[in-house]
Amino acid sequence: MGCYPNLFSELRVGQITLKNRVVMGPMLVGYADQNGRVNENVIKYYEARARGGAGLIVVEASCVDVPTGKEGVGQIHIDEPGCIPGLTSLAKAIKKHDCKALIQLFHAGRQTSSQITGVPPVAPTRQGLTPSREVPRELSRSEIKHLIAQFVQAADFAHRAGMDGVELHAAHGYLLNEFLSPKMNTRQDEYGGSLENRMRILLEIISGIKAQHSDLVISVRLNVDDFTPGGLQPDQSAIIASELEKRGADIINCTCGTYESGLTSIEPASYPEGWRVYLAEKIKQYVRIPVVTGGMIHNPAFAEQVVAEGRSDLVFLGRSLLADPKWPAKALRGRVHEIRPCIRCNGCINLHFAGMPVSCTVNPATGREKQYNSRIAKVAAKSRVDIVGAGPAGIQAALTLDKMGFEVALFEKSSCPGGLLGFAATPPHKDRLKDFHQYLASQLNNSGVKQIYEHQYLIGDLQNRQPDHLIISTGSRPQTPKLPGIDRCLGLEAVLSGQVEVAGEEVVIIGGGSNGCEVADFLLQHGKHRITIVEGRSRLAADMERKNRRDLLNRLEAGGVMMLVKHKVLEITPTGVVIADATQQPREISAQAVIAATGYRSVNQLYHQARRMMSSVYVIGDALRVRGFKSAILEGHMTAYMIYQEELKSKRSYSIDSRGC
Repeated sequence: MGCYPNLFSELRVGQITLKNRVVMGPMLVGYADQNGRVNENVIKYYEARARGGAGLIVVEASCVDVPTGKEGVGQIHIDEPGCIPGLTSLAKAIKKHDCKALIQLFHAGRQTSSQITGVPPVAPTRQGLTPSREVPRELSRSEIKHLIAQFVQAADFAHRAGMDGVELHAAHGYLLNEFLSPKMNTRQDEYGGSLENRMRILLEIISGIKAQHSDLVISVRLNVDDFTPGGLQPDQSAIIASELEKRGADIINCTCGTYESGLTSIEPASYPEGWRVYLAEKIKQYVRIPVVTGGMIHNPAFAEQVVAEGRSDLVFLGRSLLADPKWPAKALRGRVHEIRPCIRCNGCINLHFAGMPVSCTVNPATGREKQYNSRIAKVAAKSRVDIVGAGPAGIQAALTLDKMGFEVALFEKSSCPGGLLGFAATPPHKDRLKDFHQYLASQLNNSGVKQIYEHQYLIGDLQNRQPDHLIISTGSRPQTPKLPGIDRCLGLEAVLSGQVEVAGEEVVIIGGGSNGCEVADFLLQHGKHRITIVEGRSRLAADMERKNRRDLLNRLEAGGVMMLVKHKVLEITPTGVVIADATQQPREISAQAVIAATGYRSVNQLYHQARRMMSSVYVIGDALRVRGFKSAILEGHMTAYMIYQEELKSKRSYSIDSRGC
């Protein structure tokens, strides 16, 4: 059975047997076409996770009632027979890898917008507001009957497509969760008021599905706790779970939180691993059918412990499988150090909130599985590539080119790889960045890339070595504003690395982007300072994903940090910082230490020099334009493919390799 024997043991669920206890949780990624049809992008994305060893995949929230129930663009539709061919291809792609397939049946309820659907949002009652501040329309009794029929019909389509079962989305503030919630459902008919009435719609859907297809597995994704005042609570959810089992449900997929509950439905990086397992433990006391837990679980040893201790029967992975589809297969074989770690940046969900297809910061192939095929043609004649700079962009380019068969040399002026990753991983709750840093270093050491450290690559190196291709990934350096007294400031990197000690009780940080806010968070953890952040824009940490941003700002507020937005720094004096607000009236803030967090600028002089000497030269990452790790890693990967394609066109010789990139 290999490593983690409980996690990788079989489990009987309804009429099917799962090969292991690892579930790919449903994540709406937005890859379907404009008509909600499954296309090759969707199929390749899910097949990569099935091939990676998951025992069960729950296909993302699929709308049973278009347009009223849609949440966004790129969502899969399962509302009429035209959806069946695409879903059939998807089911086959998943199941051919000995992985079972469920599809989640979904209605957004009030958590959508008329801008998306073209019609007013609906809900059990006119309670609360939609995300776009609209008042939802109350469903009539006949409309509720119609929706029940839509869910049952969608399950029939799933059965005809070859899915092993369906999951009913009764969580996160969407329609079925709204019916269950005492806060959201104050109807006076048989579908509202008492707990018995509030769960009626869900029970009738299950009965309708089982009447048509008794062998179809039914999972219910249930909010065990809404984490909102007056919302669904664990004791009520336990009763609901028991009734669901009696009516024919085969799995209870335990989750929590709504849009209103803040950070509990999609957690920021500060939440501990497995923090919500206790919710599944609660439900297990009331049901005999399998229970699923998850959320922030990334360590196979922790997942093994949860199953071994009987706290949950299955563990779902979400963002971890965006980062590495092969998480289960690597864990099974004991190759945990090879798992590409999710860094909990929440860039994926941020894209979803923006109405864009989901991608992953650390895995450039996520959402691009069709483009970055797992089978590649290795170049037969080993062309030489020099890469200057071993930050995330340079490392990713080096690893991808190495797997393609190139002879790669990676040059770095410092003594180790990683670039700014070391500094970025220092503030509180950035441990996963440390893990990612170690992962990249390990991948380099296990590759054929020649690593040359403490070497400043100059134009003379290019003349002497004459590589076939040159990639400049020299990153960026701190940007120093032209201000009187700026030489009195401490550098961001010097503070985070511990090279300098921040002395004095009063500290001013110039710059309230994510870097400035994170160094303030760092100082709160390491000293008793009174901190003031001065930012010229109207928002602090405006460049951060909103869940982690809110969490960070909460900590700064709790730590008493003074946050001054729309303020301009005029001068740094021996006793403090002179600032001005919109009135242009200067005033001085007392400070014994001033830290400059004023951004970075690109370092790319070598690129401009090299362009005069050779044609195949590329600049990537911060050296091209200062952004973040996601752009750097993606550009490293894509640039490697550009070089690879050019090489194939010019050499016309290659060999097949199936290791993938």
